Amino acid sequence: DPVFVVGYNRRFAPLSVRMKAFFSGTEEPFALHYTMNAGYIPSSHWTQDSAIGGGRILGEACHLVDFMIFLTGAMPVSVNALALPDIGRYNEDNMSIQIKFSDGSVGTISYLANGDKSCEKERCEAFSGGKIAILNDFRTLETWSDGHHEKITSTKMDKGHAESWEAFIKAIRGKGARPIPANEILSGALCCFSAIKSVREN
Repeated sequence: DPVFVVGYNRRFAPLSVRMKAFFSGTEEPFALHYTMNAGYIPSSHWTQDSAIGGGRILGEACHLVDFMIFLTGAMPVSVNALALPDIGRYNEDNMSIQIKFSDGSVGTISYLANGDKSCEKERCEAFSGGKIAILNDFRTLETWSDGHHEKITSTKMDKGHAESWEAFIKAIRGKGARPIPANEILSGALCCFSAIKSVREN
């Protein structure tokens, strides 16, 4: 079978891997909240063109959906979304997306273009089985369990780009599994299409 992958690099980031390992053995569903302070991009930008970039939910929020699939190990089963009014400035890029997963987990994505770019861009909070983990801009990972708090700090922001390429190279050389299962890639994409449909059709 052919090996293919899309650029969902965040699941390969070193701190992401440690975050998932922290919850290993946890049998309860997750409550997840991922905030993306994406910043403003004008409607004339290519990413906003539905025929080229697909818009920011399809083009970037998809990474956050994939991260939740990675962390929970479960597939999305339902999606609901609300968006702020575009007021002639935005392009469906201030959106709150709520996802229910097959294991009962619930994820909320706040994808926002109306903030200040000087603030941190990404923050993921995860709660499950008496544990909490907060991943902040792929620079720090904080965990809490049994009254113990730990903070891991990376020397640089690392979103897993190199690791994702390494996994792909191993796979095409027959030395490793597919980096991302095809059903997870498809499910994440369908989730984003469903979020947009939810907003447009109320």
